[in-house]
Amino acid sequence: MHVLHAGRFELGSVHGTHHALWQLAVAQAGAGHEVTIVNLGWEVAAEHVEIARRSGIRLVGLAVRRSTALWKDDGGSMRRCLEELAPDIVHLQYVRIAELRPFSRILRSLAIPYVVSLHGGMMRAEMVRHRLRKLVWWHAVEKAVHRGAAGIHFVTCAERDDYRQHFGPAAVADAVIANVVEPEGELPNWKGEVRADAPRLVTLGRYDIWHKGLDKLAAMTRALHERGIYAELDLHGSAIGRFEKPMAELLGACRGLPVRDAGMVTGIAKYESLAASDLYVQYSRFELFGMALVEALRVGVPVALSEVCDLAPDLAKARAALVLPMDPGLAAGVVASALADPGEMAAMAARGRAWWHANCRGPVVVAGMDAMYQSALGCAAAAAERTHSVTLVTRAALGRGAAVRKRTARASLAGGAPPR
Repeated sequence: MHVLHAGRFELGSVHGTHHALWQLAVAQAGAGHEVTIVNLGWEVAAEHVEIARRSGIRLVGLAVRRSTALWKDDGGSMRRCLEELAPDIVHLQYVRIAELRPFSRILRSLAIPYVVSLHGGMMRAEMVRHRLRKLVWWHAVEKAVHRGAAGIHFVTCAERDDYRQHFGPAAVADAVIANVVEPEGELPNWKGEVRADAPRLVTLGRYDIWHKGLDKLAAMTRALHERGIYAELDLHGSAIGRFEKPMAELLGACRGLPVRDAGMVTGIAKYESLAASDLYVQYSRFELFGMALVEALRVGVPVALSEVCDLAPDLAKARAALVLPMDPGLAAGVVASALADPGEMAAMAARGRAWWHANCRGPVVVAGMDAMYQSALGCAAAAAERTHSVTLVTRAALGRGAAVRKRTARASLAGGAPPR
């Protein structure tokens, strides 16, 4: 099957959606699919094209001409791209990308079925910031993209239920499928024990302080110190653009605490940092999945996540992670109690890795995606059959009407009554 993924994509990005797409594409190529990623908006670097090629993936950068009319394919580049690549199915990635409106319209005109991965972009918590702007975008631009999809891909049941409640009816090919988290290469394993009196806490991701709860994580670290547990906190990420000023303010407020901006880490260095830590913490105010969190589970690191993360119930049920209250002082108490039993922390880490193995390996996720794609293709075939049947019936009706008109005309010329 030729699967084409379309949206925003950049190799080496800190954005979790890019990591999720890349690992899915690698797994699909490894399973024998023909896989293309189209980055809508700009050309991609030649070295990235070559890296993708070595992984069995065609990477295309489509420099889209901007237009005030979001439904236009200015210059026809999108249609030419789709006609040349001729995919069996298209997988649109993420939301609030203007280019997906004309792209999806062209897909419908070419009768190419497509599905959409939301990556948490429509979750109620995500819609809190700039809510009015996002709702206007939904009604004016994005609703048509989703309504034309054969199915919506959700990463968790919570995401599915939230979307159904606020945005739309179910589509036939809708499915809940976890992200692939299966990094390439040989990864280090966790060091195997925790330092109970001075643990090293680590978190990775964008320095979006409100979303990722970095302010709460810093407050929890301070509360641990007040309990006599001298935790160190390493933040791995990037403060580019709008995150720079808030990040500087947060670090300024943490003077006197061992809270460090350890910068962005990629490749093997990221996993070495995880493996050397005592606890990975995802203290987000909302989190659909958390690619870095599941990467920590993969390495075998003990993990803690906030009670509002979508994976918290599943991981708590499997006794595979600590679940933290949103109050940093109470969260410090949970962490302190866990650190007091290093053997149980190691056992929890092992259960976390077992959870990853059962849910997030490439073959498991690809099998789920294949079923979703087959359902979408079946929907498209059924729709085409219905269209064909309607066309035949319409043509037959038009033919009967023309015959009646001819008989009526002949009878009128002969002076007889029109036929019944």
